[in-house]
Amino acid sequence: MPKQRRKPACDPCRKSKLACDHAQPVCSRCQARSRPGQCTYRQRPFKQTKPPENFVPDREAHVIHTGQVASQDRQLPPTGPSPVVSQNIPSGAFGLSTVGDTPSGASATGLLPKRHPYPNPGYLGSSSHAALFGHLPRGLGQDIGIDSNSPDPELHPSIAPIGFVTEAHISHGAELIEQLHRFAHITDCLALVRAWLRTGTNLVLASLFTQTCLETADFLFAEHDGVVKNAMSISSALFIHSCQPFTVTPNTTFDEFKAQFSQENARWETICLFLITVSRATMSSHYSDSPFDSETQRRHIRRLTMHYSDRCLDICLSLDCLNDLQLVLQYENFILHTLVDGDQSFESWRKLGDMSSSLFALGYHQDFEITGPIPEFLRSIRQAAFAYSYSADKNVAIFLGRPPRISSKFCHFRQRGLDEYYSYQWAPDTPLDLLVDARWTALCAVLKEQILLELFGEQGYENRVDKASQIRTNAESQWSMLPQHFRLEAPMKGHDRHPSELDIMLGMKLSYLHVLFLLRLALVRRVSEPDTQLYQIAEEMLGLVVEAVILKDRLVHSCTSLVWKVVYFGLSAAGVICLTLLQHSPTPEHEVIISPKALRDLGVLVAEVEVGTLVYKEDANYALLAGATKTIKAILDKLASTKLHQQRSNRAPLDITAQPIVEGSDGSWGPWGSSNFQDFEFNFWHTLSEHPFLLDGTGDQFPQL
Repeated sequence: MPKQRRKPACDPCRKSKLACDHAQPVCSRCQARSRPGQCTYRQRPFKQTKPPENFVPDREAHVIHTGQVASQDRQLPPTGPSPVVSQNIPSGAFGLSTVGDTPSGASATGLLPKRHPYPNPGYLGSSSHAALFGHLPRGLGQDIGIDSNSPDPELHPSIAPIGFVTEAHISHGAELIEQLHRFAHITDCLALVRAWLRTGTNLVLASLFTQTCLETADFLFAEHDGVVKNAMSISSALFIHSCQPFTVTPNTTFDEFKAQFSQENARWETICLFLITVSRATMSSHYSDSPFDSETQRRHIRRLTMHYSDRCLDICLSLDCLNDLQLVLQYENFILHTLVDGDQSFESWRKLGDMSSSLFALGYHQDFEITGPIPEFLRSIRQAAFAYSYSADKNVAIFLGRPPRISSKFCHFRQRGLDEYYSYQWAPDTPLDLLVDARWTALCAVLKEQILLELFGEQGYENRVDKASQIRTNAESQWSMLPQHFRLEAPMKGHDRHPSELDIMLGMKLSYLHVLFLLRLALVRRVSEPDTQLYQIAEEMLGLVVEAVILKDRLVHSCTSLVWKVVYFGLSAAGVICLTLLQHSPTPEHEVIISPKALRDLGVLVAEVEVGTLVYKEDANYALLAGATKTIKAILDKLASTKLHQQRSNRAPLDITAQPIVEGSDGSWGPWGSSNFQDFEFNFWHTLSEHPFLLDGTGDQFPQL
C-alpha cells in the first residue's frame, strides 16, 4: 500500500503546534480567528535548505535600488518557472483540493523586511509634538519634518525621492502572481468583468478606475502572441511603482493621474482593484455570457479573488506610502467584505476601522488640500471618499448598535470649497450620479449623528422633543430642496429612468426616511409600543424595500446592495410593524390602525427569503434574514388564524329564508353551479369578493384589519 502523502500545516498552526485541517487558501482555524491574511503555507515545508553564503537577515538584506530595477524593467532573471495559463484547467482547480498546487504565502508581508526603519507618521494634528515644534523659527523644525520645503529624506521615507525594494518583496509578489495564474483563471475573470460592466453596474468610489484597471490586468496577465509575462518581472515593476508617490499639480488631468497606475506604470493598487471588481462581478448573474455558469463556481471565485485582493492590499499598506488610491481601495474592500462575510462579521467591522484610520492618517477630516492645491477631479474623489466613509461609519454603528468611529466634532466640514458641498442648495443641472449619492448620504449621516448624540443620550423628554423638532425641520428642508428629478415620490415602476439612477433615487429616499425613523424612535417612551407616526414611517420604508425586492431585476445596485437595503432599512421597519401588531392599546383612540399593505409587504419579504430569491443559504447574511423572517412568519400565521377564528365566531349565521332559493339547491352559497373551469379566468375573483364571509350584515365589505 503506497505511503500516504503528508500534508503541511499552515505557519500559524505550525508555530502554535495545533492541528491544521490544511484547507486552501485559508484553514478553518485561521478563518475562525478572523486571521485569513496570516494563513501562510510554505512552498517546501518538509525540506530544510541552507541559506546562501551571501544571506543577510532583515534590515541588512541585500536591497535593489529602484533605479536599478527600473532599468532592467521586465528582464530580471526568474527564480522559478514562469507562470503559464493552462488552457485545459481541471475541474479540481475550482475547489483548490489539489495539494500540489496549493496557494501559499498568504500575506507574508508582515514577515518581509520593511522598506525603511522609520514609520510614516502621516497627518499630525494641532495637539501633536509636530505642531508645538512648528512654532519654532523657520528651519529649526526641519529635523522632525516641520520644514516642508527641505525635509530630510532619511527621516521621512514617504517623501523620499528614492524608494527601496528587497528581493524578498519581489519573490513574495511573484508567488502571488503565479497563484493568480493557477487558481483565479485570469482570462475568464477578464471576460466576467467586461460582461458585468456592460450591465451598467460598477463599483462605488472606484467606478472611475475600473475600466483602466481591467485593461491593465489584461496587459499584465493575459497571454499575448503565445507569451505570458514573467511573474518576477511583473512583481518588481509593481513594487517600483507602488513605492513612488503620485505626482499631482493643480493642472494635472484625470488621464494623467490614471496613467500613473496603469499599463507600464501598474501598481499593486491596480491589481487589488481589479480583483475586487472580479469578486463583485460574481455576485450578479444577469448576463448570459458569463464564463462561470454555476453558482458554486461564482462563489468560489468570489472568495478566492477577495482573498487575493486582501493580500494585495496588505502589500500596498506594508510599503507605508498611503495615498488616495489606497483609501479608495480600502472602502471598496470593506464593502466587499460586508457582501461576502456579512454585515455583522468582525472582519467587516475591522475593515471599516482600517478605512477610518487611513482617512485620519491622510488628514482629510481636516483639509483635503493638506499637501497643496489639487485639481478639481481629485477634490471630488476625496470629497466622495470622506462622505462615503463618514456615512458608512454611522450606518454600521446604528445597525450594530456600536459607537461610531468618525465624529463630526473632530472633522472640519467647512473646509475651503466644502460650504457648498454640505449645503442644502443644489444646482438645477446637477447630474444624478454616484457623487450626488455620496453628498446626500453624508448630509443624512450628519443628522443621524446628531440623533445618536443629542437624542438617544438625552434623559429629559422635553429636551428631546425640542431637539428632535429642530433636526426634523432640517431633514425636511434637505429633502424639499433636492431637485425634483432626484426625489422618488411615486412607485419605481412609474419612473422611466436608467436602472442605476433608479437605484440612487431609492437609496436617497430610504436614507431620508431612515432619519425620520430614528427621530421618532428616539421619542417613543417605550420601543415595544410604537406610536402612529413611527408606524407610518416604518410602513413607507418597508414598502419601498419590498418594491425594490420585487423589481430587483430592473435595478442596478451599485451604491448599496439589495441585501443591505433589506437588512438595514427593511428589518428595522418590519420590526416596528411587528411590535405594533402585538401591542394592546388600552384605549381605542391610541390604537394604531394596521394597513393591509403592511401585512402584504411582510408576507412578500418572508416569501422572498424562504424561496431563496434574495439570498442563498450559503450567504453570510442568510442567518440574519432567515431568523427575522421566521419570527415575522410566526406572527403573521398567529394573527391570521386568530382573526379568522374571531370572524367566524362573531359572524351571525346567514338568514337563508331571506335569500331566494334556486330550485334544486340546498340553500348554500354556490353561485357557480356546474360552471366550467374557464370561469376562474373571468368572473371567479369578482364573484368570490361577494362571498358572505367578506360582507357584513348590510352587504358592505367586511371591515379590514
